[in-house]
Amino acid sequence: MDSAKIRKFMQLAGQGVQQRLVGSDPKTRALGAQLLLSEVLEYVIRGLGVVPHINGAPLTDPEAVTYEPVNNPDSEEMVDGLADVAYTMYWNECAFGIPLKHAFELVCDNNLEKFVALPTWTGGERELAQSEWDCGQDISWPSEVAKVQVLDIDGEFFAVGKDARGKVRKPSSYKPVDLSRLVANS
Repeated sequence: MDSAKIRKFMQLAGQGVQQRLVGSDPKTRALGAQLLLSEVLEYVIRGLGVVPHINGAPLTDPEAVTYEPVNNPDSEEMVDGLADVAYTMYWNECAFGIPLKHAFELVCDNNLEKFVALPTWTGGERELAQSEWDCGQDISWPSEVAKVQVLDIDGEFFAVGKDARGKVRKPSSYKPVDLSRLVANS
């Protein structure tokens, strides 16, 4: 697995990319937990059609879980837990014949479409005035967007729209990943 596209996404999203194992700050740890668990719950609830119950209460919405860092991270448990997640991910690939590697590449490419490529940009990195948010490409942003900024990643310029919390929001040019042909050919 090549994680270059993930690192590029993280750079564009303003998220730190570490070169060695670190516990990181509570906000990043909570985000990591949310990203991982919400995607697992989406697979379980929407994909497999299985509704988990916590203390007898059904959990039907992957986004209904909240996250609060309360303990210091344990590096060994981090590695063990994530390796177990990867193992069970590949177990599901084998058990259900999921074309995971190809789907992963399509999702990585699609996630990068949340950023507007600016191939002719000469204005350098900066926050755009609201009158410039169309990026010269008829782009519009959801009402939650609080700022749009231009970033330079490896010599390429991209416009990034974020809400007040710093979450990347999708531009009007974004189209959801289409896995229908991949699934039909499996």
